[in-house]
Amino acid sequence: MKMMEETFQAAWQAIGGEMLQQPLWLINSLQPYDWGTTDVLPWLLGIENPQQQPQAEVWVGAHPKAPSQVVFPDAQFSLEQLIDGQPHAILGARAIQRFGPKLPFLFKILSAKKALSIQVHPDLAQAQAGFAHENAIGIPLTAAERNYHDANHKPELLYALTPFVGLVGFRPISEIVRLLVLVGEHQLLTWAKRLQKEGETALAAFYSWLLLLSGKELDHLLSAAGPSLQFQHEPAFAEVQRLAQEHPGDSGILSPLVLNLVSLVPGEAMFIPAGTPHAYLRGTGVEVMASSDNVLRAGLTQKHIAPDELLSTVIFRSMTPDIMRQPANKQPMNQIEQRFPVPVDDFELSIIRLQSGDTFPVGLLPEVELLFCLKGTITLTNAQGEPWTLTPASSVLLPAASQGWQLSGHGKVARVRIGPSLMH
Repeated sequence: MKMMEETFQAAWQAIGGEMLQQPLWLINSLQPYDWGTTDVLPWLLGIENPQQQPQAEVWVGAHPKAPSQVVFPDAQFSLEQLIDGQPHAILGARAIQRFGPKLPFLFKILSAKKALSIQVHPDLAQAQAGFAHENAIGIPLTAAERNYHDANHKPELLYALTPFVGLVGFRPISEIVRLLVLVGEHQLLTWAKRLQKEGETALAAFYSWLLLLSGKELDHLLSAAGPSLQFQHEPAFAEVQRLAQEHPGDSGILSPLVLNLVSLVPGEAMFIPAGTPHAYLRGTGVEVMASSDNVLRAGLTQKHIAPDELLSTVIFRSMTPDIMRQPANKQPMNQIEQRFPVPVDDFELSIIRLQSGDTFPVGLLPEVELLFCLKGTITLTNAQGEPWTLTPASSVLLPAASQGWQLSGHGKVARVRIGPSLMH
């Protein structure tokens, strides 16, 4: 470890600290999960995919699993390594005081052809306890059965770039009962009566039963429910049938009967708090989250599932997903920047849309910012008038030591900063 630090410092001395007065150009990793599309991310990134392999996520950040690489004229470092060596210059004092010497957010472009796993993210206390416990009992960080890969929470925001469909949070009890009655299968009718009588107090027992159905029990239920699912014109039933084709034998395919079915149009966003069961079904979007890879899964996946751990983390309460849209009455500045406030301070996402002749200031505070170009050609100019050009899929980190930038051009940029302080 000491040798690695000495090697970094020697290389950094050769580059010179003045490089932190400029944008840090990033090379980002691509995650080939099996639920990904084969064409969207290669098209966005301008890369070939001759074998037509699924390409699911672009990761932009400093998470140890897949840190971005920072490119200098004569060297290249991982962003994680660079932050370790120069935390104050890159992150700024406020970020370090609040989160320690690490980048608190992770940015992704996610593109799903089929459903991701049903999952829940722990809150901060649960993540810290779970991570410590798995370390104590000796589960390697790279083990497939690992649930907690770090000690951080993972609240996340999804911004739709294409039409996007997902399942988020529990439906109102009355709506769950209505759907179960329409299905008409004997066991589901029994649960409908109990839910109608007991309300949310029966939700944990019902959802646990649903997720822990054996393959044989599920087959029997689907056989009895088949005619209703096929001939009733319910969006939830269409999703059950779609999931049954994608994940045969997985009890998670019944989740549309219990979870809210959400459809976003491009430009809309939704926030996923800790303890909220959800599954992204299809579409492409920007995903911003606290820098964590803690995912508790219970279905619709070939990866390790932990239904008991997930059920102990879930908040069993009905909710109406909050869809964030562009306000109708836009102030002049908001015609350029659309902000998506969230109830955490690990990150804040905004989308900047520039027309020819527009300018927009960024990097005004001594704090780290991330810019990812989504469309068009954008020029980033410093106070001395020196330009840097951003094109689709290019990304830069503006270090805290580098302030006073201006965007111009024609296109769209995703901007991620540390959110307003929630400590007071």
